[in-house]
Amino acid sequence: MKSRNIMKINFLITSVAILALFANCGKDKKEKNGDTDIKTEVFEQGIIEMGIFSQDVELSKIVGKIDFSQADPKSQYQNLLKNDKDVQAITKVIEQIATKNPLAGLALSMNTTSCTYYIKEDKVLGKVKGFGWEMDNLHDKKQDKGSLYLQTLTNTKEIPDSDKKIYAQYIPSKNPDAGASNAIELDNFNRTELQKTEIINGYECNVSQLTPKSIDSDAPMTMHKLLVYTSPLFNNTINFTHPFYLEENNGILRIDIYFIDDKTPTLVMKPKSIEQRAISADELQSRTAQPVYGEINAEWAFKALPIMMSGWGILSN
Repeated sequence: MKSRNIMKINFLITSVAILALFANCGKDKKEKNGDTDIKTEVFEQGIIEMGIFSQDVELSKIVGKIDFSQADPKSQYQNLLKNDKDVQAITKVIEQIATKNPLAGLALSMNTTSCTYYIKEDKVLGKVKGFGWEMDNLHDKKQDKGSLYLQTLTNTKEIPDSDKKIYAQYIPSKNPDAGASNAIELDNFNRTELQKTEIINGYECNVSQLTPKSIDSDAPMTMHKLLVYTSPLFNNTINFTHPFYLEENNGILRIDIYFIDDKTPTLVMKPKSIEQRAISADELQSRTAQPVYGEINAEWAFKALPIMMSGWGILSN
């Protein structure tokens, strides 16, 4: 039930976003993606820079191009539409997808986020940057603890000052998809282990394909297919920080989502870079706020909604 409520809230966020945007391996076969040297060492500590792509266009490049602390974010955005090639490319690909399926275009606009994962063994802190907001998404597998910190970067008057920063703690084993924007329920899909592996940023990954057990012809949008790339060298704690939550035993490095029955995926979550290095305790510290919510519930969701809408909301005013 919580997953369905979160999905409904994300749909509202997406609707505001798109309005603002348009208003102004058989195992004997190996495919390579990224580094050509295959790494064999277990990834225990380091950083992953995760990006969201569509048609090879990085949607997350729009993040950080507008200074929402200034008085003119709308004029900044209009200037980007005229002069910034990254924003022009993002707008174009969303328009192209939206002509095929409007809700698929909405899904792309919702996922204009970037995330940096700080990983140390079975603990990960995801520093998420959205359009006008930031999130700290902490998951500690060993302690079975998770937390979410969410903050608007805007000066909107639509949100009370006391609600511009919110913080919640939760138990991941009881609410595993709490930190994700989208929860994918495996019971609704047939799973096939493909007889191939693919190299993602130097790490050999097994590839599984998920197809829906049934398709509702009246549904406005359906996930026609998902390809999930997992590596046993990565702790599955990172899966709790991804924007798309899937229950997997190994760490997920890439997800291809086909919202449209097409040859190429509509949306791809994949690493931009992976770096092994020592992670300090400070790098695993989440920001906090008061009060501390004891779970991700309806009250939290209703406070999170305007924060995650705040960037696009400023542009649509």
